[in-house]
Amino acid sequence: MNKRLPMILFVAVMLLSEAAFTQTGNLNDAIETTGSGKINWTTSEIIATGIGVPPSMPMNPAQARAMTERAAYVVALRNLLETIKGVRVDSETLVENFMVKSDIIRTRVEGIVQGARVVKKQYMSDGSVEIQVAMPMKGAFLDTIVPETFGRPFVGQMPMRITPAPQKPSDVKPTPAPAQPPKPLIPPAAPGKPAEPPKPSMPAPAEPAPPLTTTVPEKKPEPQLPASGPDTGSSMSFKGGVATGVVLDGRGLGLRPALLPRIVDPQGQEIYVGQIVTRTNAVDQGVAGYAKDVNAAANNFRVTDNPAVIKGIRSSGTARTDVVVSQADAQMLRQLSSRGDFLQYCRVIIVY
Repeated sequence: MNKRLPMILFVAVMLLSEAAFTQTGNLNDAIETTGSGKINWTTSEIIATGIGVPPSMPMNPAQARAMTERAAYVVALRNLLETIKGVRVDSETLVENFMVKSDIIRTRVEGIVQGARVVKKQYMSDGSVEIQVAMPMKGAFLDTIVPETFGRPFVGQMPMRITPAPQKPSDVKPTPAPAQPPKPLIPPAAPGKPAEPPKPSMPAPAEPAPPLTTTVPEKKPEPQLPASGPDTGSSMSFKGGVATGVVLDGRGLGLRPALLPRIVDPQGQEIYVGQIVTRTNAVDQGVAGYAKDVNAAANNFRVTDNPAVIKGIRSSGTARTDVVVSQADAQMLRQLSSRGDFLQYCRVIIVY
């Protein structure tokens, strides 16, 4: 029994390590692979791997293992930082752009990377060690990257309605009184004679009325309906009632994931992101989730049980991170969002 105990413990450790690894992604997740790591846009995590080799002249096996693990961890963190620099913030900006412009942002990002968790540790037959680390993009990282000016203002947890300031009493000018019509002048009476009342003026003779003629009103041309096409037709699939989220089908559009993607109409008018979402919700929830399958996205907990599914017509922006929907879908999405709060709470999944 005692001889089997080390083997049982070894198998348990390997199973736990494998379970931790599966939490970082599965086959249905939208994963973007880079040279030094990968970005799981479904779980909103950044993942990197490092390999350490044993020292040439260790004092003992324990020291060799510790030094090898430490070397693998340092390499994994370095690769994680390189992967983070390539994350797209929006259609114009990478994380690296913020880190170059601001020493404060660079220092904060490097500090967050140091707190990455180890999700997998594997020992090779040659004595080397492979360590995989992961870091969430929600929370502290987004709070560092998302600009302070992002999002609509809010009071408490509800968006603030901006109302015009009341006028000061000094700004209100009194309304002038209407002018009184002039009184008729009565000539003064001669001495010893009573005053004569003014003679009424005779009305001018009325002009003869024009002869009655029957005219047929001119028929106005009927308004022309817009031609059907990808920019005008609707592709929305919705059960009805109150929408709990939206799934955007962006497959085949060359779409690229980003931290702050937008939804716009064919005229470029923004339907979703900074004008709808508060900065707090964007940091806590993430602006949007990503998936590879429409059915899996529609059943995702992020959009709960009654999402609207919309097919995008094209991608937009320099890095092609924004989704353009048809005019009809844009109008329907605005109507659905006015009857619910799913856009305010970032219940959006983009399939690409």
